[in-house]
Amino acid sequence: MLLKSLFLISLSITCSLAGLCQDVFKNPSEDRPFFKVLESNGVEIYFPKRDPKQDMFGIKIYKNQDLRKKDLHCDLCVNTTHVENGCFKIKSTLLTVEPRDVLKYVTLSSISGKPDITVSPANKAEFTDYVIPASCVCTNPPAGYCDKASTKITDYRPLFVFQESSGFVAYLPRAPSTAAVGLQALKNANFRPGVAAAGQQKQKLDLDAESINERNGCFILESTTLRFELGDHINFVVTGKKTGGEKIRTDPRKVYLKDYFIPSACSCPENQSNFVKPQKSTRN
Repeated sequence: MLLKSLFLISLSITCSLAGLCQDVFKNPSEDRPFFKVLESNGVEIYFPKRDPKQDMFGIKIYKNQDLRKKDLHCDLCVNTTHVENGCFKIKSTLLTVEPRDVLKYVTLSSISGKPDITVSPANKAEFTDYVIPASCVCTNPPAGYCDKASTKITDYRPLFVFQESSGFVAYLPRAPSTAAVGLQALKNANFRPGVAAAGQQKQKLDLDAESINERNGCFILESTTLRFELGDHINFVVTGKKTGGEKIRTDPRKVYLKDYFIPSACSCPENQSNFVKPQKSTRN
């Protein structure tokens, strides 16, 4: 019997899943769900069915909560037996996700013929690094994002708006203590620690912007040189200096398109003057 705290959610198919599970779950060891956040309208959750005997996938999500506290409340507790194109799929309008939200969750599964339900260790999806295609951005910068600056260097992480195989825009709220910001990035590669040895070439960066322009409370960088598809990741370092002259250089951080992706299933109000449309381009 399934846990009483879960309920079976009815599923409505809004788009074809063909190829999505194959692209997102290329790594056979990948066992974390894939979140599609429908901006302010809910979430879609995908999980690969790799064991033919698995007959249920469930998830308990706690938004912006400390799992060590006793007064937890489940923001979304759902399960499904529905499988399509190799993935369990859940769609719910009961949970909305905004920039800088953190979803802590555990997943549940059951195997046909076995009465026990397996519960995974707790994991999290951080939407501080959250990724959206430009067709979902109705304001430039996204409404309210540039008001959320942090003075902690560990929070110097941009919001990446990926323009679906034609580049991206990065937004970083300007803190009062920050004078200038730069951005270094590598596509599908890691920063190599240390200094290159004699005779070796210095690691070539895919993006090395020493200074990013400021607009409407955000440092904003637009790039058409780096193009991404589902399954890619960007490894980046934020650089710059503070108003007192101290240098800024964060540790390398990664943004995975397979982890944090908001599809263009959302729409903007009509007559939105600053609607950002994706650029049209042909794939290389």
